[in-house]
Order: sequence, then C-alpha cells, then structure tokens
Amino acid sequence: MRRVTTVGLTVVAALLTASCATIIKGSTQTITVSSNVDGASVLLDGERIGTTPFTGVVKRNKAMLTVQKEGYRPSTVALTKSLEPIFWGNIITGGTFGSITDFASGAAYQYAPASYQVDLQAGAQSSSDFEHRVAARKFAMVYLDEISIDLASGGGDYLSALVAIINGDGPARVDGAAVRDALQASGGHPISFGRRIVELI
Repeated sequence: MRRVTTVGLTVVAALLTASCATIIKGSTQTITVSSNVDGASVLLDGERIGTTPFTGVVKRNKAMLTVQKEGYRPSTVALTKSLEPIFWGNIITGGTFGSITDFASGAAYQYAPASYQVDLQAGAQSSSDFEHRVAARKFAMVYLDEISIDLASGGGDYLSALVAIINGDGPARVDGAAVRDALQASGGHPISFGRRIVELI
C-alpha cells in the first residue's frame, strides 16, 4: 500500500513539473514596439500584429520583428531571448519532458529586452541624416535620467554629449536650455523626449 502511494505521488509530482514554465509563465509575453513613425505595421515572423506604437501579448517562439510603412525602408531586427530561470528548475528536478514541451511552446524563453525601438528611414532621406537622428534619439532615451540630473545641476558630461550629438559637425545651434525645454515638453517620457530631441536637429 505504501509503495502504491509512493508511486502515485511520484506520478503526480512528474505531472506537476511537466511543462512547468508553461504553467507558471505561459508561452506568451507582453512586448512594446516603438518607432520614429507612428502607424507603421508591426510584423512578427511575417505576421502583422498591429501598428506603432504597439503594446501587446505575443508568442514567445517568434524570431524576427519587422516594422514597415509606405514611403519608408522596412527594418527587421532579431528578437533577443534568454532562458527563463524556471526552465533550469525543470531540468534540475527531473522534469525533462516538461522542459522539452517548454522549448516547443516557447515558454522556456523570455524576450529580453521586451521593449523595442525600431527607426525607419524615409525613402528620400540620406543615410547620414538618418543615422544622426537615430544616434540623438537613442542617447536621449537611454540616458534620460543622467541628462535630467545634469540639467538640475547646471551641466554635466551627459548633457554636453547630447548637445554635441544634436549639433553634429555643424555650428552650435542647440544648447542646454533647448534640451531642458524638450525634457519639460516630454513630461519625462523617454520616447517623447527622444522625439523632441530629434526635432532640434
């Protein structure tokens, strides 16, 4: 009787650990996709899922993200993934079948990062102008906090670097005051701040 109970508990434990990541985390994840162009189509592995700015739940087993809109060159990026920690727990506790199921469903993975900024180049836009604007936008978005601190203290390396990127090789048209105005107009939102900075170029 005791042996039967032990076997029964083992079977139940195996069933509970099978597809553990699928049960706990699921095979879907919320991602956000932003662009310098609103209303651009967002595709995952060729399947249209919405338009920019996009926030939605998607399958974790996708590989390629494409953003496209008429009049612009489409841009495709590979989705970066990492293994969910629960997957390793599955392996350690003997849940091999569950781990295989997690791989098949995509539940073993998580998109990292889960937010993507995909810039589109207009058909008539020069590559140098496009790259200049992308560099300014990305720097502003990534270092928003540091730039804010520099503005509050009256200057600093991050603010100086951003001003230098905005002005490029041309004359110094933009200064810290213009960056402060852009930050205030953005309400401190990274994407909005990036767009405001690009408008200064």
